[in-house]
Amino acid sequence: MERRSRVLAALVLLLGTTPVVAGDATPGWVVHEPDALEWRPSSSLPPGAMVAVLDGDPDQEGFFTMRIKMPDGYRVPAHSHSRQERVTVLSGVLNLGHGDTYDAAKTRKMVPGTYSSMPPGMTHFAYMTGETVLQLSTIGPWTITYVNPEEDPRTKKPRV
Repeated sequence: MERRSRVLAALVLLLGTTPVVAGDATPGWVVHEPDALEWRPSSSLPPGAMVAVLDGDPDQEGFFTMRIKMPDGYRVPAHSHSRQERVTVLSGVLNLGHGDTYDAAKTRKMVPGTYSSMPPGMTHFAYMTGETVLQLSTIGPWTITYVNPEEDPRTKKPRV
C-alpha cells in the first residue's frame, strides 16, 4: 500500500494535478461525482454548451480534463485547435466531420464509448443527436479557431 501512495504522489507531481481531498483526506486524489459537477456556460462554443473542468486548467500550460455537455441538435461550426484534441463520447451521439465547410452529410456517427484523437490544426465540425456529453483530456492551453470568424461566439455582440 505504501508503494501505491508513493506512485500516486509521483503521478500528481508529474501531471501537475492540484491536490483535492476526496472524502478520506488522501492528498492528490481527485474525485468528481456526476451529480456534483459544476457546469458553466462555455465561452468559446456557441450558446447552449456547458463545461465542467475536472482537473487542471484549460487556459494554462499542462494536462487538463473537462466535460462538455450539449443539447440535442446542437451544432459546432468548422474550427480547429492548436493542440491535439482527445475526446471520449460519454452519452448521446457526436456526429463529427472534418473540413473547412460544415456538411452534416459528411459526418461520422460516434456513439458512447467512442474515442477520437485529432491532430493540431485539423479542421472539423459537429452536431449532436440527443443530449451529448464529451470528455476532453489533453494538454493546455486550449484554443479554438473558427474557420468563419463570424461564427465565433466570443466576437458576437449581444442583441439589445
